[in-house]
Amino acid sequence: MKIVAINGSPRKWKGNTERVLKPFLEGASSAGAEVEVIYVKEKNIKPCLGCNSCFLKTPGRCVQKDDMADIIESIRSSDVIVLASPIYVGGVTGQTKTFLDRLTPLSLPFLEVVDGYSVHEKREDFKLRGIAFVSNNGFHELYHFDDLIAHVKSVAKMMQTEFLGAILRPHGVILEMAEKLMPDKTAAVYDAARRAGVELVEKGRVSAELEAEVARELLPRDYFNKAMNDYFRKAWDEAAKGETIN
Repeated sequence: MKIVAINGSPRKWKGNTERVLKPFLEGASSAGAEVEVIYVKEKNIKPCLGCNSCFLKTPGRCVQKDDMADIIESIRSSDVIVLASPIYVGGVTGQTKTFLDRLTPLSLPFLEVVDGYSVHEKREDFKLRGIAFVSNNGFHELYHFDDLIAHVKSVAKMMQTEFLGAILRPHGVILEMAEKLMPDKTAAVYDAARRAGVELVEKGRVSAELEAEVARELLPRDYFNKAMNDYFRKAWDEAAKGETIN
């Protein structure tokens, strides 16, 4: 199995999304998968022009000259995409959305209905088995991921492939601190993510049980919210010492 992981965090490998993505991919690699990681922030990816040239004038290729051409070739030869992005204003990051918009060359312009859902026909050379999703957010509750999961599932439908599971880390903003203050709890989260990577390769998808283990509560909500508010009030006061914040 070949896996292409797309990390759309602007913080790249320094972000909390990477803290969950890394053990997940380590597990997949230990189970025999070939893994390639692409950090979108490092690439020159221009926004889609909506010109339909990849449908009609240059079939299967975008007319824009940037790094997306090489990424498309990696995706064409892969079995699974692991899409990774933190939640920004209820959705994926801008970098991730720009990447997703540029996947149009993988489809044909013609429409068909699959399982009651209108989609573009797949190109014959595109054999993707499925999409898995990795994300973290700065809020405590798991339900903040609901709309985002619906979006990624819609992307999977549009690409006529399967949604293979979601590795989600609510209140993931505290992971770096939690590694020091509650190492056993964070180690259990990372171990579950690693086992989920193995499961993806060996069973073809991630089970709901392992999804729940990765998403386990690290702190009670009231305690988490108070800690975050205390942190930002201190940062706010320090920033205000030199200038007025409106």
